[in-house]
Amino acid sequence: SHNNFNDGCGITSSSGRFRTSPTIIRLAKLLFYALLASNVVDASSSASVNENTTGKSHQCGDKDGVCMSSSDQADVPIQRNRASAECTLVMAPSGLENGGWGIFTLTPRIKDEVLNQYGDVVIQITDPNPHTAAGMRRLVWDYLWEGQLLAGHYEGFQRVYSAVPGIGSLANGRTKGYNAVGGYPAVGNLGLDRVFSPGAGAFTHYENYTWTASKDLDAGDEIFISYGEHWMNERSLTDGTAWKRDVSDLRQFGYCLDNIIPGTSLIEHAGRGAFASRDLEQDSIIAPVPLLSLSISSLEILKERQDGTVEKATQLLLNYCYGHANSSTLLFPYSNGVNMVNHHSAKANVKLRWLEGSELIPHSLNAKYMLEMVALRDISKGEEIYLDYGSDWEEAWKTHVDNWRPDPVDVKHYAHKMNTDANFSVIRTLEEQHSNPYPDSIFTSCYYKLEPNAIDKLKTTKQSVGTYNPSMIAPRNLRPCLVIQRRELPASSSREGREEHNAMAYTVHVLNRPTLDAAQRIPRGHRHFVNVPRNAILFSEKTYTSDQHLVNAFRKEIGLGDAFPEQWEDLKLLSSQMAQLA
Repeated sequence: SHNNFNDGCGITSSSGRFRTSPTIIRLAKLLFYALLASNVVDASSSASVNENTTGKSHQCGDKDGVCMSSSDQADVPIQRNRASAECTLVMAPSGLENGGWGIFTLTPRIKDEVLNQYGDVVIQITDPNPHTAAGMRRLVWDYLWEGQLLAGHYEGFQRVYSAVPGIGSLANGRTKGYNAVGGYPAVGNLGLDRVFSPGAGAFTHYENYTWTASKDLDAGDEIFISYGEHWMNERSLTDGTAWKRDVSDLRQFGYCLDNIIPGTSLIEHAGRGAFASRDLEQDSIIAPVPLLSLSISSLEILKERQDGTVEKATQLLLNYCYGHANSSTLLFPYSNGVNMVNHHSAKANVKLRWLEGSELIPHSLNAKYMLEMVALRDISKGEEIYLDYGSDWEEAWKTHVDNWRPDPVDVKHYAHKMNTDANFSVIRTLEEQHSNPYPDSIFTSCYYKLEPNAIDKLKTTKQSVGTYNPSMIAPRNLRPCLVIQRRELPASSSREGREEHNAMAYTVHVLNRPTLDAAQRIPRGHRHFVNVPRNAILFSEKTYTSDQHLVNAFRKEIGLGDAFPEQWEDLKLLSSQMAQLA
């Protein structure tokens, strides 16, 4: 087989994430402009010659570069746009000082309009090994989000971080001047059940994370998101200034971010895939691929079981990183869509190349690098995009498929399916569950938030009753709960006079969960009850029981092959030194 997939494979503030080093950012900008200056194409590498009515000919090489006008006069550069006329979102140097890359809209947007229609994936990083996690410190400090904001509440026992490629990683942040807000990811396994598919656990279940405009935007406006108050205290940026760039300049020099859309891959067991949103020309840049460097050892997980035992495993993030068999360094790509490009050695239609000079930056876990994803041939709208991951990856996948057997742990139910199944619309009480229990891996969670300063009151009593309000339905407020009682509410009538179906109200015993904020933790020994509606209750999966924690889930980095800088192949050097000592 020549195929398969990527999925298409710590410390955060109280409300978001942090960011980063001015020196590296300035270097990245210099490299960016150096690339632009080097894009004049020699006539000898021309791909086509078009005559116009003036008798001049235009010789064009790179589809994303500069053409030369050949006439009786001196050659005059004719700049070709890197982003097509259809592109609506680009990556370009930010208008903020030390802002690095930024995201700009090329079209006007109205308030509440979705900026990335098809959304991004979210990759949950759980319980990093504190002894090795320093190898991804740049990723943790500057680019990861709180897991409890992005549905990762129960994926880990101690800490859960969320990697959000695309707008969640590329956009700059401001506390007051932000103009885009994130939603909530959808959850699903794309039909790859852990009982039947060797692809189960090899790709994230969290997808379609969209961002919407929080105010009207003009064409050329830079997109800003909020990382949280603590991060902004670390950086003295002036809010209130509108950052805007000329659209023609952005289209000419920016990298288009919406050439790729997600879909279900055509490759068996691959899950999610990347597809062309429009016709793409050979040699054109499909997407920018900015990179973060981390060590492979930093992706070790320490799973602490409830019985006190500790197990080691590997983060799902490995499947989304580029690497090399002879190197301990990984490169995580954090741009839109590139994380969903699957492997196919025979049908590869894109390749990766370095932004000129980027691979020459001295190797450092704090450095930022940049690749470009380039079309190997013309790609039609709707066609799946494939990259050759290399023979090492292909052999590892083949071995995995040949040896795969379903996980011996009898966990066959998914919370996301139960939450949309009408058969589970009525929640069973604790008493009912004695005779008709839910699956062992499933429990009930409720959206609920303690009132400010409630902890002090709870410490003086053994039992209390709280008050629910609809504003509590927010990601941060999800916590375990036990359904004590269920009752029907009085029937109500619709405007047409028809009697509506009776709604249910539930009395629940609210519990704590790992990673819950201290101000929301109910004191030990106290029982707190609240009446909630059905839409405030969800089914959740117990920690370490989701597919990404399967013991037989596939794990392998994406091979960069010859594109991987030889000077980073430290394991090859180590092997050579060991051989000399032998």
